[in-house]
Amino acid sequence: MPQCMDKYKEKFTLEFAKVMQINAARWNESKKNRIKNLYTKWVLAYIGVFFAGFIPAKREGADYDLNFHIILAILGFIGSIFATIFFECYGLKEEIKKDLYTKLLKAFGYDIVYDCGEISYSEYNNSMLFNKPVCYASVDDKFCGIFNNSPFVITEASLTYLKTSHGKTQETRLFKGISMYFKMQKKVKSRVLIYSKGLLDINVPKGYEKVEFEYEKFNKKYSVYVQKTKDETRGQIEARYLFNTAFMDRFMQLQTSFKVGKMQCSIYDDTMLVLLQTNRDLFEINPLFKKIDDINNYQTLFDEFASVLSFLEILNLSSKTGL
Repeated sequence: MPQCMDKYKEKFTLEFAKVMQINAARWNESKKNRIKNLYTKWVLAYIGVFFAGFIPAKREGADYDLNFHIILAILGFIGSIFATIFFECYGLKEEIKKDLYTKLLKAFGYDIVYDCGEISYSEYNNSMLFNKPVCYASVDDKFCGIFNNSPFVITEASLTYLKTSHGKTQETRLFKGISMYFKMQKKVKSRVLIYSKGLLDINVPKGYEKVEFEYEKFNKKYSVYVQKTKDETRGQIEARYLFNTAFMDRFMQLQTSFKVGKMQCSIYDDTMLVLLQTNRDLFEINPLFKKIDDINNYQTLFDEFASVLSFLEILNLSSKTGL
């Protein structure tokens, strides 16, 4: 598996050097201006909270409370520091990210685009991974493209079930993390569901049976279920055909690269939906307090994408199963 990812590293390094040669000076200038903005805003915030402490000073003859003034000023100043850092970091990150990601992804192919693509509600609901319908999806980062003839969409999403009763809307979060939607050359007629061991909210639909593989490392991490059919052996045969060693190794690598503990997957016909559950923000950079042109700061981004594309490679190792 590491060899599959390493072959992208040289391309990624070369593309990174090209991007930084053209854009680093402009981005660093923007970074300097935003840091200056931080200092200016901190001074203004300090002056503001200092005088704000005098507002409750004399009320109906009450004596001025110096301790209250000091505490209010300190808390207000600390709050303003965190707020200004957040907004300046976010502003610089968004300024750089769209241009940078689009160019860096060329290391993996010219048909991969940042900030495009979506996964429909029907795909989520047809996956059989949820016991309630997905009614709302909030999406942050998203990518789409074609790699090795496999169309794909990757989104950082939060999925919600909305129930309205007596005029009140109740929200239930069904999932937060990374959603990956792939099209395969292979086709299966019996749906296959994969769950990380230890998931507390597994909802295996009726009419599914468990599949055990000879690969013990995979069995220890995941539970696999296949839809029963009239032909009692078809589902098992299709699952075993798809789950070769390369598939299972790279499936596990997805979870490792994204550093998530919970993972689910639904495979049916020529589609695959993979859900990596996490509350962390992924595909992120922090250019305000790190060197913009240091490739080490983008290692996590590289690992995440290299694992996805290495996984995509094995989805087309064979044509239709013909089973």
